Amino acid sequence: MGAPSKQDGRSCLSRHKWKITILAFILVAVAIAVPLVIVKPWDKNNSNSSSNNSNNNGNNGNQPTGPVTPSNPGPISPNVPVLPSKNDTARANAYTPPLNEPFDYASGKIKMRGVNLGGWLVLEPFISPSLFEPYIKQGVIDEWTLCKLLGPEKAKTHLEAHYSTWVTEETFSRLQGMGINHVRIPIGFWALGGLTADEPYVPSLSWTYLLRGIEWARKYGIRVMVELHAAPGSQNGWNHSGRLGAINWINGTDGIANAQRTLPYLQQLATFFSSPDYIHVAPIMGLLNEPAAHLIGVDPVKSWYTEAMNVVRAATGTGEGKGPWAIIHDGMVGLNAWAGFLPKGDRVMLDTHQYIMFNDDLMRMNQTTQLKFACETWGGDMIRSTKGFGPTMVGEFSAAVNDCATYLNGIGAGYRWDGTYNGAPPKSPNSTCTNENNASTYTPEYKKFLSNYFLAQIEAFEQGGGWFYWNFKTESNPLWSYFAGVEGGWIPKDINNRGPSYCASAGYTFNG
Repeated sequence: MGAPSKQDGRSCLSRHKWKITILAFILVAVAIAVPLVIVKPWDKNNSNSSSNNSNNNGNNGNQPTGPVTPSNPGPISPNVPVLPSKNDTARANAYTPPLNEPFDYASGKIKMRGVNLGGWLVLEPFISPSLFEPYIKQGVIDEWTLCKLLGPEKAKTHLEAHYSTWVTEETFSRLQGMGINHVRIPIGFWALGGLTADEPYVPSLSWTYLLRGIEWARKYGIRVMVELHAAPGSQNGWNHSGRLGAINWINGTDGIANAQRTLPYLQQLATFFSSPDYIHVAPIMGLLNEPAAHLIGVDPVKSWYTEAMNVVRAATGTGEGKGPWAIIHDGMVGLNAWAGFLPKGDRVMLDTHQYIMFNDDLMRMNQTTQLKFACETWGGDMIRSTKGFGPTMVGEFSAAVNDCATYLNGIGAGYRWDGTYNGAPPKSPNSTCTNENNASTYTPEYKKFLSNYFLAQIEAFEQGGGWFYWNFKTESNPLWSYFAGVEGGWIPKDINNRGPSYCASAGYTFNG
Protein backbone atom coordinates (compact mmCIF):
# COMPACT_ATOMS: atom_id res chain seq x y z
CA MET A 1 0.00 0.00 0.00
CA GLY A 2 1.21 3.53 -0.80
CA ALA A 3 1.60 6.42 1.59
CA PRO A 4 -1.70 7.83 2.86
CA SER A 5 -3.13 10.93 1.20
CA LYS A 6 -3.91 14.10 3.13
CA GLN A 7 -7.56 13.07 3.28
CA ASP A 8 -6.67 9.66 4.68
CA GLY A 9 -4.71 11.34 7.45
CA ARG A 10 -7.80 12.97 9.00
CA SER A 11 -8.69 12.22 12.65
CA CYS A 12 -9.53 8.56 13.39
CA LEU A 13 -12.24 9.83 15.73
CA SER A 14 -13.98 11.86 13.05
CA ARG A 15 -13.77 9.05 10.51
CA HIS A 16 -15.40 6.47 12.83
CA LYS A 17 -17.68 8.74 14.83
CA TRP A 18 -20.86 6.87 13.76
CA LYS A 19 -19.34 3.49 14.64
CA ILE A 20 -18.28 4.71 18.08
CA THR A 21 -21.79 6.02 18.73
CA ILE A 22 -23.34 2.64 17.95
CA LEU A 23 -20.73 0.80 20.04
CA ALA A 24 -21.40 3.07 23.02
CA PHE A 25 -25.14 2.38 22.74
CA ILE A 26 -24.50 -1.39 22.73
CA LEU A 27 -22.22 -1.18 25.77
CA VAL A 28 -24.81 0.75 27.75
CA ALA A 29 -27.50 -1.80 26.85
CA VAL A 30 -25.30 -4.70 27.92
CA ALA A 31 -24.39 -2.96 31.19
CA ILE A 32 -28.09 -2.70 32.01
CA ALA A 33 -29.07 -6.16 30.83
CA VAL A 34 -26.38 -8.35 32.38
CA PRO A 35 -27.29 -7.69 36.04
CA LEU A 36 -30.91 -8.47 35.23
CA VAL A 37 -29.91 -11.79 33.74
CA ILE A 38 -27.71 -13.00 36.54
CA VAL A 39 -29.84 -11.88 39.49
CA LYS A 40 -31.37 -14.80 41.37
CA PRO A 41 -35.06 -15.33 40.63
CA TRP A 42 -36.16 -14.99 44.25
CA ASP A 43 -34.18 -11.84 45.17
CA LYS A 44 -37.04 -9.45 44.54
CA ASN A 45 -39.45 -11.57 46.54
CA ASN A 46 -37.01 -11.69 49.45
CA SER A 47 -36.70 -7.95 49.49
CA ASN A 48 -40.47 -7.71 49.73
CA SER A 49 -40.92 -10.55 52.23
CA SER A 50 -42.82 -8.32 54.62
CA SER A 51 -45.42 -7.42 52.02
CA ASN A 52 -48.71 -9.21 51.61
CA ASN A 53 -49.00 -12.66 50.06
CA SER A 54 -50.59 -11.43 46.87
CA ASN A 55 -47.24 -9.94 45.91
CA ASN A 56 -45.55 -13.33 46.36
CA ASN A 57 -48.11 -15.05 44.16
CA GLY A 58 -47.62 -12.70 41.24
CA ASN A 59 -45.02 -12.88 38.49
CA ASN A 60 -41.98 -11.32 40.09
CA GLY A 61 -40.24 -8.74 37.99
CA ASN A 62 -36.96 -10.64 37.86
CA GLN A 63 -38.45 -13.67 36.14
CA PRO A 64 -37.80 -13.50 32.40
CA THR A 65 -40.61 -14.21 30.00
CA GLY A 66 -40.52 -15.59 26.49
CA PRO A 67 -39.82 -18.86 24.68
CA VAL A 68 -38.59 -22.01 26.38
CA THR A 69 -34.93 -22.94 26.48
CA PRO A 70 -33.57 -24.56 23.30
CA SER A 71 -34.32 -28.28 23.18
CA ASN A 72 -30.84 -29.39 22.22
CA PRO A 73 -28.84 -30.66 25.21
CA GLY A 74 -25.56 -29.09 26.18
CA PRO A 75 -24.04 -26.76 28.76
CA ILE A 76 -26.08 -23.65 29.55
CA SER A 77 -24.45 -20.26 29.15
CA PRO A 78 -24.47 -18.43 32.49
CA ASN A 79 -25.59 -15.28 30.68
CA VAL A 80 -28.61 -16.88 29.01
CA PRO A 81 -31.60 -17.41 31.34
CA VAL A 82 -33.97 -20.34 31.04
CA LEU A 83 -37.23 -18.66 30.16
CA PRO A 84 -40.63 -19.97 31.27
CA SER A 85 -43.16 -20.72 28.56
CA LYS A 86 -46.63 -19.19 28.82
CA ASN A 87 -48.26 -22.25 27.25
CA ASP A 88 -49.63 -24.68 29.83
CA THR A 89 -52.09 -26.48 27.59
CA ALA A 90 -50.10 -29.70 27.12
CA ARG A 91 -51.27 -32.93 28.71
CA ALA A 92 -49.20 -36.01 29.39
CA ASN A 93 -51.89 -38.41 28.16
CA ALA A 94 -55.64 -38.84 27.84
CA TYR A 95 -55.91 -39.99 31.47
CA THR A 96 -54.41 -36.80 32.91
CA PRO A 97 -55.76 -33.23 32.77
CA PRO A 98 -53.76 -30.61 30.89
CA LEU A 99 -51.38 -28.56 32.97
CA ASN A 100 -53.71 -25.57 33.12
CA GLU A 101 -56.47 -27.66 34.70
CA PRO A 102 -56.29 -28.84 38.34
CA PHE A 103 -54.85 -32.24 39.22
CA ASP A 104 -57.03 -33.57 42.06
CA TYR A 105 -54.42 -34.42 44.69
CA ALA A 106 -56.95 -34.06 47.52
CA SER A 107 -59.22 -36.93 46.53
CA GLY A 108 -56.63 -39.12 44.84
CA LYS A 109 -59.08 -40.04 42.11
CA ILE A 110 -56.42 -39.36 39.49
CA LYS A 111 -53.23 -41.20 40.36
CA MET A 112 -49.71 -39.84 40.26
CA ARG A 113 -47.74 -42.23 38.07
CA GLY A 114 -44.24 -40.92 38.12
CA VAL A 115 -40.52 -41.52 38.13
CA ASN A 116 -37.62 -39.87 39.91
CA LEU A 117 -34.94 -38.01 38.00
CA GLY A 118 -32.47 -39.12 40.65
CA GLY A 119 -28.71 -38.87 40.30
CA TRP A 120 -29.08 -35.75 38.15
CA LEU A 121 -28.82 -32.63 40.30
CA VAL A 122 -27.91 -34.56 43.47
CA LEU A 123 -25.28 -37.21 42.77
CA GLU A 124 -25.45 -40.81 43.96
CA PRO A 125 -22.62 -43.30 43.41
CA PHE A 126 -24.98 -46.22 42.72
CA ILE A 127 -26.80 -44.33 39.97
CA SER A 128 -23.74 -42.92 38.20
CA PRO A 129 -20.65 -44.86 39.34
CA SER A 130 -18.55 -43.35 36.56
CA LEU A 131 -18.65 -39.92 38.21
CA PHE A 132 -16.96 -41.30 41.31
CA GLU A 133 -14.80 -44.25 40.30
CA PRO A 134 -11.78 -42.26 39.03
CA TYR A 135 -11.51 -40.67 42.48
CA ILE A 136 -12.44 -43.44 44.93
CA LYS A 137 -8.80 -44.23 45.71
CA GLN A 138 -8.43 -40.59 46.74
CA GLY A 139 -11.17 -40.91 49.32
CA VAL A 140 -14.22 -39.75 47.35
CA ILE A 141 -17.45 -41.25 48.72
CA ASP A 142 -20.11 -38.57 48.09
CA GLU A 143 -20.74 -35.21 46.40
CA TRP A 144 -19.05 -33.33 49.26
CA THR A 145 -15.74 -35.21 48.96
CA LEU A 146 -15.91 -35.17 45.16
CA CYS A 147 -16.28 -31.38 45.00
CA LYS A 148 -13.70 -30.84 47.71
CA LEU A 149 -11.13 -32.97 45.88
CA LEU A 150 -11.70 -31.40 42.48
CA GLY A 151 -11.96 -27.80 43.63
CA PRO A 152 -14.49 -25.20 42.41
CA GLU A 153 -13.59 -24.96 38.73
CA LYS A 154 -12.93 -28.65 38.01
CA ALA A 155 -15.98 -29.65 40.01
CA LYS A 156 -18.14 -27.25 38.00
CA THR A 157 -16.83 -28.68 34.73
CA HIS A 158 -17.31 -32.26 35.99
CA LEU A 159 -20.87 -31.62 37.12
CA GLU A 160 -21.96 -29.62 34.11
CA ALA A 161 -20.84 -32.36 31.75
CA HIS A 162 -23.14 -34.66 33.73
CA TYR A 163 -26.06 -32.23 34.12
CA SER A 164 -26.16 -31.52 30.40
CA THR A 165 -26.35 -35.18 29.34
CA TRP A 166 -28.00 -37.21 32.12
CA VAL A 167 -31.41 -35.62 31.49
CA THR A 168 -32.37 -34.25 28.07
CA GLU A 169 -35.57 -33.44 26.25
CA GLU A 170 -35.63 -37.04 25.02
CA THR A 171 -36.00 -38.15 28.65
CA PHE A 172 -39.37 -36.41 28.90
CA SER A 173 -40.47 -37.53 25.47
CA ARG A 174 -39.81 -41.16 26.42
CA LEU A 175 -41.57 -40.81 29.75
CA GLN A 176 -44.64 -39.29 28.14
CA GLY A 177 -44.74 -42.20 25.70
CA MET A 178 -44.72 -44.62 28.65
CA GLY A 179 -47.74 -42.96 30.25
CA ILE A 180 -45.88 -41.13 33.02
CA ASN A 181 -47.63 -37.99 34.30
CA HIS A 182 -45.23 -36.76 37.03
CA VAL A 183 -41.50 -36.54 37.68
CA ARG A 184 -39.84 -35.94 41.04
CA ILE A 185 -36.64 -33.90 40.77
CA PRO A 186 -34.32 -33.96 43.80
CA ILE A 187 -32.17 -30.87 44.39
CA GLY A 188 -29.58 -29.98 47.02
CA PHE A 189 -29.72 -26.80 49.05
CA TRP A 190 -26.64 -25.65 47.15
CA ALA A 191 -28.82 -25.22 44.05
CA LEU A 192 -30.07 -22.00 45.66
CA GLY A 193 -26.61 -20.79 46.70
CA GLY A 194 -25.87 -19.29 50.09
CA LEU A 195 -23.06 -21.70 50.99
CA THR A 196 -20.72 -21.28 53.92
CA ALA A 197 -16.96 -21.12 53.45
CA ASP A 198 -16.46 -24.79 54.38
CA GLU A 199 -19.11 -26.20 52.00
CA PRO A 200 -17.40 -27.32 48.78
CA TYR A 201 -20.54 -27.87 46.67
CA VAL A 202 -20.92 -26.09 43.33
CA PRO A 203 -23.52 -23.37 44.03
CA SER A 204 -26.45 -22.34 41.85
CA LEU A 205 -25.43 -24.23 38.69
CA SER A 206 -27.99 -27.00 39.17
CA TRP A 207 -30.80 -24.45 39.58
CA THR A 208 -30.47 -23.45 35.94
CA TYR A 209 -30.63 -27.08 34.82
CA LEU A 210 -33.67 -27.62 37.03
CA LEU A 211 -35.45 -24.82 35.19
CA ARG A 212 -34.47 -26.35 31.87
CA GLY A 213 -35.94 -29.69 32.98
CA ILE A 214 -39.15 -28.00 34.07
CA GLU A 215 -39.57 -26.45 30.62
CA TRP A 216 -39.15 -29.85 28.98
CA ALA A 217 -41.72 -31.27 31.38
CA ARG A 218 -44.09 -28.44 30.50
CA LYS A 219 -43.73 -29.17 26.80
CA TYR A 220 -44.86 -32.78 27.34
CA GLY A 221 -47.59 -32.03 29.90
CA ILE A 222 -45.71 -33.71 32.74
CA ARG A 223 -46.07 -32.22 36.24
CA VAL A 224 -42.98 -31.74 38.39
CA MET A 225 -42.39 -32.32 42.08
CA VAL A 226 -39.30 -30.38 43.08
CA GLU A 227 -37.88 -31.72 46.35
CA LEU A 228 -35.19 -30.52 48.70
CA HIS A 229 -33.18 -33.74 48.82
CA ALA A 230 -30.19 -32.51 50.78
CA ALA A 231 -30.27 -30.06 53.70
CA PRO A 232 -27.42 -28.20 55.40
CA GLY A 233 -25.59 -30.53 57.76
CA SER A 234 -27.19 -33.68 56.25
CA GLN A 235 -30.62 -34.69 57.50
CA ASN A 236 -29.83 -38.42 57.48
CA GLY A 237 -26.08 -38.99 57.10
CA TRP A 238 -26.47 -40.87 53.80
CA ASN A 239 -24.55 -40.03 50.64
CA HIS A 240 -27.65 -38.79 48.81
CA SER A 241 -27.90 -35.98 51.37
CA GLY A 242 -24.67 -34.66 49.88
CA ARG A 243 -22.44 -35.84 52.71
CA LEU A 244 -22.04 -39.32 54.15
CA GLY A 245 -21.50 -39.60 57.88
CA ALA A 246 -22.83 -37.66 60.84
CA ILE A 247 -26.33 -36.18 61.03
CA ASN A 248 -25.80 -32.49 61.76
CA TRP A 249 -29.42 -31.46 61.28
CA ILE A 250 -31.57 -30.94 64.42
CA ASN A 251 -28.90 -32.92 66.33
CA GLY A 252 -26.77 -30.72 68.62
CA THR A 253 -26.05 -26.99 68.47
CA ASP A 254 -24.89 -27.06 64.85
CA GLY A 255 -27.81 -29.30 63.96
CA ILE A 256 -30.34 -26.87 65.38
CA ALA A 257 -28.74 -24.05 63.40
CA ASN A 258 -28.77 -26.14 60.22
CA ALA A 259 -32.43 -27.05 60.68
CA GLN A 260 -33.25 -23.36 60.96
CA ARG A 261 -30.99 -22.56 58.03
CA THR A 262 -33.05 -24.98 55.91
CA LEU A 263 -36.25 -22.95 56.31
CA PRO A 264 -35.29 -19.94 54.12
CA TYR A 265 -34.52 -22.35 51.29
CA LEU A 266 -38.09 -23.66 51.53
CA GLN A 267 -39.41 -20.11 51.60
CA GLN A 268 -37.49 -19.33 48.43
CA LEU A 269 -38.73 -22.47 46.67
CA ALA A 270 -42.35 -21.93 47.72
CA THR A 271 -42.28 -18.31 46.61
CA PHE A 272 -40.74 -19.11 43.27
CA PHE A 273 -43.02 -22.02 42.40
CA SER A 274 -46.18 -20.22 43.48
CA SER A 275 -45.76 -17.69 40.67
CA PRO A 276 -48.09 -17.96 37.63
CA ASP A 277 -45.10 -19.02 35.53
CA TYR A 278 -44.68 -22.26 37.49
CA ILE A 279 -47.74 -23.12 39.57
CA HIS A 280 -49.28 -25.32 36.84
CA VAL A 281 -46.17 -27.26 35.89
CA ALA A 282 -44.68 -27.60 39.41
CA PRO A 283 -47.75 -27.96 41.65
CA ILE A 284 -46.19 -30.12 44.41
CA MET A 285 -43.05 -29.52 46.46
CA GLY A 286 -41.14 -31.91 48.73
CA LEU A 287 -40.08 -30.13 51.92
CA LEU A 288 -37.25 -32.55 52.74
CA ASN A 289 -36.23 -36.04 51.66
CA GLU A 290 -35.93 -38.73 54.34
CA PRO A 291 -35.14 -36.82 57.52
CA ALA A 292 -33.88 -39.48 59.92
CA ALA A 293 -36.75 -39.33 62.42
CA HIS A 294 -35.99 -42.93 63.38
CA LEU A 295 -32.67 -41.69 64.77
CA ILE A 296 -33.30 -38.02 65.58
CA GLY A 297 -36.69 -38.63 67.13
CA VAL A 298 -40.20 -38.24 65.75
CA ASP A 299 -41.20 -35.26 67.88
CA PRO A 300 -38.30 -32.97 66.87
CA VAL A 301 -38.92 -33.75 63.21
CA LYS A 302 -42.65 -33.10 63.59
CA SER A 303 -41.88 -29.77 65.26
CA TRP A 304 -39.60 -28.83 62.37
CA TYR A 305 -42.23 -29.82 59.80
CA THR A 306 -44.80 -27.67 61.62
CA GLU A 307 -42.43 -24.72 61.41
CA ALA A 308 -41.64 -25.48 57.77
CA MET A 309 -45.34 -25.55 56.87
CA ASN A 310 -45.81 -22.18 58.54
CA VAL A 311 -42.90 -20.74 56.54
CA VAL A 312 -44.19 -22.16 53.26
CA ARG A 313 -47.77 -20.98 53.72
CA ALA A 314 -46.62 -17.55 54.89
CA ALA A 315 -44.82 -17.30 51.56
CA THR A 316 -47.68 -18.53 49.37
CA GLY A 317 -50.87 -17.76 51.23
CA THR A 318 -53.44 -20.41 52.09
CA GLY A 319 -56.15 -22.04 50.03
CA GLU A 320 -56.32 -23.87 46.72
CA GLY A 321 -54.31 -22.22 43.97
CA LYS A 322 -52.04 -20.35 46.41
CA GLY A 323 -48.83 -22.21 45.76
CA PRO A 324 -47.75 -25.85 45.53
CA TRP A 325 -48.89 -28.74 47.67
CA ALA A 326 -46.34 -29.50 50.41
CA ILE A 327 -45.03 -33.06 50.76
CA ILE A 328 -43.64 -34.32 54.08
CA HIS A 329 -41.76 -37.60 54.46
CA ASP A 330 -42.48 -40.18 57.16
CA GLY A 331 -38.85 -40.20 58.33
CA MET A 332 -38.59 -44.01 58.20
CA VAL A 333 -40.83 -44.41 61.27
CA GLY A 334 -43.86 -45.68 59.32
CA LEU A 335 -47.11 -44.09 58.27
CA ASN A 336 -49.01 -44.83 61.47
CA ALA A 337 -46.83 -42.40 63.42
CA TRP A 338 -48.23 -39.52 61.38
CA ALA A 339 -51.94 -40.16 61.82
CA GLY A 340 -53.58 -36.97 63.04
CA PHE A 341 -50.52 -34.81 62.36
CA LEU A 342 -51.34 -31.34 60.98
CA PRO A 343 -55.11 -32.02 61.11
CA LYS A 344 -55.86 -28.64 59.53
CA GLY A 345 -52.89 -28.66 57.19
CA ASP A 346 -53.39 -26.74 53.97
CA ARG A 347 -52.57 -28.77 50.86
CA VAL A 348 -50.20 -31.18 52.58
CA MET A 349 -49.46 -34.77 51.58
CA LEU A 350 -47.53 -37.57 53.29
CA ASP A 351 -44.77 -39.47 51.48
CA THR A 352 -43.32 -42.87 52.31
CA HIS A 353 -40.55 -44.86 50.59
CA GLN A 354 -41.16 -48.59 50.35
CA TYR A 355 -38.20 -50.91 49.84
CA ILE A 356 -37.70 -54.58 50.70
CA MET A 357 -33.94 -54.85 50.27
CA PHE A 358 -32.96 -52.63 53.20
CA ASN A 359 -34.76 -54.88 55.69
CA ASP A 360 -33.14 -58.27 56.28
CA ASP A 361 -36.39 -59.99 57.22
CA LEU A 362 -38.30 -58.71 54.19
CA MET A 363 -35.44 -59.48 51.81
CA ARG A 364 -35.26 -63.08 53.03
CA MET A 365 -38.94 -63.79 52.38
CA ASN A 366 -39.64 -66.17 49.49
CA GLN A 367 -41.09 -64.63 46.34
CA THR A 368 -44.70 -65.62 47.03
CA THR A 369 -44.57 -64.03 50.47
CA GLN A 370 -43.00 -60.87 49.07
CA LEU A 371 -45.79 -60.51 46.51
CA LYS A 372 -48.47 -61.02 49.14
CA PHE A 373 -46.72 -58.55 51.45
CA ALA A 374 -46.62 -55.88 48.74
CA CYS A 375 -50.34 -56.20 47.97
CA GLU A 376 -51.78 -56.67 51.43
CA THR A 377 -49.45 -54.89 53.83
CA TRP A 378 -48.41 -51.93 51.71
CA GLY A 379 -51.88 -51.57 50.20
CA GLY A 380 -53.42 -51.61 53.66
CA ASP A 381 -50.90 -49.05 54.89
CA MET A 382 -51.93 -46.64 52.14
CA ILE A 383 -55.63 -46.99 52.93
CA ARG A 384 -55.14 -46.46 56.66
CA SER A 385 -52.82 -43.49 56.17
CA THR A 386 -55.24 -41.81 53.79
CA LYS A 387 -57.92 -42.13 56.47
CA GLY A 388 -55.69 -41.19 59.42
CA PHE A 389 -53.52 -38.47 57.93
CA GLY A 390 -54.90 -37.50 54.54
CA PRO A 391 -53.47 -37.74 51.02
CA THR A 392 -50.57 -40.21 51.03
CA MET A 393 -48.26 -41.33 48.26
CA VAL A 394 -45.05 -43.30 47.66
CA GLY A 395 -42.17 -41.14 46.52
CA GLU A 396 -39.69 -44.00 46.01
CA PHE A 397 -39.76 -47.74 45.30
CA SER A 398 -38.16 -50.13 42.81
CA ALA A 399 -38.49 -53.59 41.32
CA ALA A 400 -35.36 -54.73 43.15
CA VAL A 401 -35.69 -57.30 45.93
CA ASN A 402 -31.99 -57.38 46.78
CA ASP A 403 -29.31 -54.80 47.52
CA CYS A 404 -26.83 -55.95 44.88
CA ALA A 405 -26.78 -52.69 42.92
CA THR A 406 -23.23 -51.36 42.73
CA TYR A 407 -22.58 -48.92 45.63
CA LEU A 408 -26.25 -49.03 46.68
CA ASN A 409 -25.23 -49.13 50.35
CA GLY A 410 -22.33 -46.75 49.77
CA ILE A 411 -18.89 -47.01 48.25
CA GLY A 412 -17.06 -49.99 49.74
CA ALA A 413 -19.98 -50.95 52.03
CA GLY A 414 -20.81 -54.37 50.55
CA TYR A 415 -24.20 -56.07 50.25
CA ARG A 416 -26.67 -57.78 52.56
CA TRP A 417 -27.58 -60.25 49.82
CA ASP A 418 -24.18 -61.96 49.73
CA GLY A 419 -23.12 -61.31 53.34
CA THR A 420 -20.50 -58.63 52.66
CA TYR A 421 -22.44 -55.75 54.27
CA ASN A 422 -21.24 -55.07 57.82
CA GLY A 423 -20.92 -58.80 58.45
CA ALA A 424 -24.63 -59.45 57.85
CA PRO A 425 -25.40 -63.09 56.95
CA PRO A 426 -26.29 -63.67 53.29
CA LYS A 427 -29.84 -64.44 52.21
CA SER A 428 -28.76 -68.06 51.77
CA PRO A 429 -25.40 -69.86 51.61
CA ASN A 430 -25.46 -69.67 47.81
CA SER A 431 -26.55 -66.03 47.46
CA THR A 432 -24.43 -64.07 45.03
CA CYS A 433 -24.68 -60.67 43.40
CA THR A 434 -22.75 -61.82 40.32
CA ASN A 435 -25.57 -61.60 37.75
CA GLU A 436 -28.07 -59.36 39.51
CA ASN A 437 -26.89 -56.29 37.60
CA ASN A 438 -26.87 -58.04 34.23
CA ALA A 439 -30.37 -58.10 32.72
CA SER A 440 -29.22 -60.37 29.89
CA THR A 441 -28.92 -63.19 32.43
CA TYR A 442 -32.47 -62.85 33.79
CA THR A 443 -34.57 -65.94 33.12
CA PRO A 444 -38.19 -65.71 31.90
CA GLU A 445 -39.29 -66.91 35.35
CA TYR A 446 -37.33 -64.16 37.09
CA LYS A 447 -38.70 -61.50 34.73
CA LYS A 448 -42.22 -62.77 35.43
CA PHE A 449 -41.62 -62.38 39.16
CA LEU A 450 -40.21 -58.88 38.64
CA SER A 451 -43.29 -57.97 36.59
CA ASN A 452 -45.65 -59.29 39.26
CA TYR A 453 -43.71 -57.53 42.00
CA PHE A 454 -43.81 -54.23 40.15
CA LEU A 455 -47.57 -54.56 39.56
CA ALA A 456 -48.23 -55.61 43.15
CA GLN A 457 -46.48 -52.49 44.39
CA ILE A 458 -48.15 -49.93 42.16
CA GLU A 459 -51.58 -51.42 42.77
CA ALA A 460 -50.94 -51.15 46.50
CA PHE A 461 -49.63 -47.61 46.21
CA GLU A 462 -52.62 -46.55 44.13
CA GLN A 463 -54.77 -47.27 47.16
CA GLY A 464 -53.31 -43.88 48.04
CA GLY A 465 -52.40 -40.99 45.76
CA GLY A 466 -49.90 -42.78 43.54
CA TRP A 467 -46.18 -43.36 43.16
CA PHE A 468 -42.77 -42.34 41.81
CA TYR A 469 -40.36 -45.09 40.71
CA TRP A 470 -36.72 -44.77 41.77
CA ASN A 471 -35.11 -44.27 39.31
CA PHE A 472 -35.75 -43.32 35.68
CA LYS A 473 -32.38 -44.84 34.72
CA THR A 474 -29.00 -45.91 36.09
CA GLU A 475 -25.65 -46.57 34.46
CA SER A 476 -25.37 -50.21 35.48
CA ASN A 477 -28.16 -51.34 37.81
CA PRO A 478 -31.19 -52.40 35.72
CA LEU A 479 -33.52 -53.30 38.60
CA TRP A 480 -33.43 -49.63 39.61
CA SER A 481 -34.06 -48.29 36.09
CA TYR A 482 -37.59 -47.66 34.81
CA PHE A 483 -36.27 -47.46 31.26
CA ALA A 484 -34.46 -50.81 31.64
CA GLY A 485 -37.62 -52.36 33.09
CA VAL A 486 -39.71 -51.29 30.11
CA GLU A 487 -37.03 -52.48 27.70
CA GLY A 488 -36.66 -55.79 29.60
CA GLY A 489 -40.39 -56.44 29.76
CA TRP A 490 -40.97 -56.41 33.54
CA ILE A 491 -42.52 -52.92 33.46
CA PRO A 492 -45.49 -52.26 31.12
CA LYS A 493 -44.78 -50.20 28.03
CA ASP A 494 -47.79 -47.98 28.84
CA ILE A 495 -48.47 -47.73 32.55
CA ASN A 496 -52.06 -46.61 31.96
CA ASN A 497 -52.89 -49.75 29.97
CA ARG A 498 -51.33 -52.55 31.96
CA GLY A 499 -54.02 -55.24 31.92
CA PRO A 500 -55.92 -56.87 34.79
CA SER A 501 -55.02 -56.40 38.46
CA TYR A 502 -52.24 -58.68 39.66
CA CYS A 503 -53.26 -58.57 43.34
CA ALA A 504 -56.89 -59.46 42.60
CA SER A 505 -55.93 -62.27 40.25
CA ALA A 506 -53.60 -63.70 42.90
CA GLY A 507 -56.35 -63.55 45.52
CA TYR A 508 -54.69 -60.83 47.61
CA THR A 509 -56.74 -58.04 49.17
CA PHE A 510 -55.81 -54.60 50.44
CA ASN A 511 -56.30 -54.91 54.19
CA GLY A 512 -57.17 -51.34 55.08
